[in-house]
Amino acid sequence: MKRFIVIFSILSLGLLSCEKDQSLDPRPVQVGGPYMRLDITSKVLKTKGPGTNNFTDQEVQDSYFGGLLTDPSGKVVQYKLYVKRRDSYGVGGEFKFVKEITSFPTELKVTQQEIADALGLSVSDLVFGDEYYFYAEAFDSVGKRSDYYSLSTTVQTAPGMKQAFRFRTTSVTKSFFDVAENYVSYDNYVNP
Repeated sequence: MKRFIVIFSILSLGLLSCEKDQSLDPRPVQVGGPYMRLDITSKVLKTKGPGTNNFTDQEVQDSYFGGLLTDPSGKVVQYKLYVKRRDSYGVGGEFKFVKEITSFPTELKVTQQEIADALGLSVSDLVFGDEYYFYAEAFDSVGKRSDYYSLSTTVQTAPGMKQAFRFRTTSVTKSFFDVAENYVSYDNYVNP
């Protein structure tokens, strides 16, 4: 009988230890909210550079940064986009409002003219080497706000998640365009 009690006790402890302790789960509690995704199809902006091998004025004017902006959560009713500029000397400014979008999915296109208007500059002030940092916020139908800091660390740091809350682009000349636009060397989701 003692042997039976010992074996039963060992089996009981073994079964109890198989139950998962929820307090040890490293994943944060998931909170459903407005999430936006940006599948970037135009990575960089075209600009003129020194020399004769340049984009035409029309190519520069038609250039845009953007891609397909979607609402996988199905909860977003308003998306606001802001931009700030860091010039080739590393000097930057504050985020300024660019545009508001209320219909999804949509093709997000941000032109140099829109960036210049938001920053209070002329298009000729936007030159090769400038970087443009975008910040966005999304709102659901009851006004709940989501932004980059609402995302989990995993989503923030994984370019594959293609979050549409914090990203960047740059102005490139014709000699740099193919490298930046068509190869992996320029990642729009990397932010300082």
